[in-house]
Amino acid sequence: MKSIELTVQIPEDILYTLNETKKEFTRKMKLYAAGELYRLGKLSMGKAAELAGMNKVDFLFELGRYDIPAINYDEDDFGEEIAQVMDR
Repeated sequence: MKSIELTVQIPEDILYTLNETKKEFTRKMKLYAAGELYRLGKLSMGKAAELAGMNKVDFLFELGRYDIPAINYDEDDFGEEIAQVMDR
């Protein structure tokens, strides 16, 4: 997989406030971004897990820790699925 490097500047005291290293903060930011992009439907689970630097199973567990549903159904999608099952 080809990758690019992004540079993000944050106030230095943020790391002190969070009591985190740059490495810990970077890992969490990637996880949070991946989770939110997955929740919004912008990335598939596989791509979001890749962004977070995790396999899909570990990413699923992390989604649960942050109350992000692993399956993104809205009411219409759910209704269509139920109708298809009932027609069988």
